[in-house]
Amino acid sequence: MAEDKNDEKFDDKADEKDAQFVVDAVAANYAEIGLAELAEQKSSNTEVKEIATMLKSDHTELLNKLKTYASMKNISVPTEAPDDAKDHINKLRDEDASDFDKKWCGDLKDAHDKVIKMFEKEVSNGSDMELKDLASAALPTNKAHDEKLEACHDKLK
Repeated sequence: MAEDKNDEKFDDKADEKDAQFVVDAVAANYAEIGLAELAEQKSSNTEVKEIATMLKSDHTELLNKLKTYASMKNISVPTEAPDDAKDHINKLRDEDASDFDKKWCGDLKDAHDKVIKMFEKEVSNGSDMELKDLASAALPTNKAHDEKLEACHDKLK
């Protein structure tokens, strides 16, 4: 729905691409926050719980920055995780406790890989300097998350 609203608002292709990045980034952050909350509740692994708490905090902060930017630029954004992310969260919720942590770490690692590529593309190709700066500032945190998730996943294998 946010994408359709933005298509109507923006005639300029560069502005439309930046708006699409914001929509995708907001959706990804809602999804990661949901996955982090699930791990805080379901995991019995201390390291997974600590990573989940860090992810929830950092992605909530980034989400708020993205929503503030979107508001200033009149970009419509999602108000919750997309349906496929909700389905994924529900599927993980049903995992056996013994498999949950490994699957969760692997899935979040994959998600971070995609987000990092998306943010790097915005930094390289975006048209709005403020948005490029926001994306650039978020990259080190996302890369740090990726490294922590990979290390945790390797321990759980």
